[in-house]
Amino acid sequence: MASCPPKTPDPCAQICPPPPPKPPCHPKPVMRGLHWAQTQSIIFQALFCSCCAGACVYFFLGRPRRAAYKEYYARGEFEDWADEMARKGLFQAVPKEILKDNVPGK
Repeated sequence: MASCPPKTPDPCAQICPPPPPKPPCHPKPVMRGLHWAQTQSIIFQALFCSCCAGACVYFFLGRPRRAAYKEYYARGEFEDWADEMARKGLFQAVPKEILKDNVPGK
């Protein structure tokens, strides 16, 4: 750094030049490959978010739904329900004459 000249009584005397600016604290951005680096980052974030969403759907929707279906089919009386619907005439493939002969309880 250069030293300032001695002060003179003249009001129009030269003023010492300002010191040079300090070097920046932040490194310069790397411009080569910046678009590809940002694209990779976005792709990885999207994959991570989609995996998290898939896991949430599986654990909060899929498993309870599967358990509900399993319970329904475990305690369902499908043959009794089918016989009752056939007696009411809801099944077109079952003739009513066959059902009158095999009525349970009679």
